[in-house]
Amino acid sequence: MGRRNSYKGKIRTVLSESPIPMDVENVRLKTGLKNWESTKAILLEMVLQGTIIGQKTTKSWIFWVDKSAMRLHKRR
Repeated sequence: MGRRNSYKGKIRTVLSESPIPMDVENVRLKTGLKNWESTKAILLEMVLQGTIIGQKTTKSWIFWVDKSAMRLHKRR
């Protein structure tokens, strides 16, 4: 379970540093994850948990972090 949480942390960092939403493949490459399907599963799990935002497009999924919510959270 620890490894999965480590991946979630990496994913959140990568998405928070990106100026634009990212697709599964770009997240996979930036985080160093090996498997596309596993990366997508983790991303969708994070969307369900509310830690990131995801949207289905006509081609695939894109993901991002709500930076305004992050700023509010950091102020507390």
